[in-house]
Amino acid sequence: MKKWTKVGLLWGAIMFVIMSIIYPLIIGEKITTISILIGVVIWTIGGILFGYLQRKRIEKVN
Repeated sequence: MKKWTKVGLLWGAIMFVIMSIIYPLIIGEKITTISILIGVVIWTIGGILFGYLQRKRIEKVN
């Protein structure tokens, strides 16, 4: 696995935990199976996109 993919998936995993688990607990919202599944899909795609865009940004600077 390429470094940018690992970075993106790590970022996505951190965002998933914060936005799908911690934030609903803080505001008192119910955590459902459907919200977890949707969160996994969204944050996986978002993480890969984040990693890819960071790679492109670094290539542009170099």
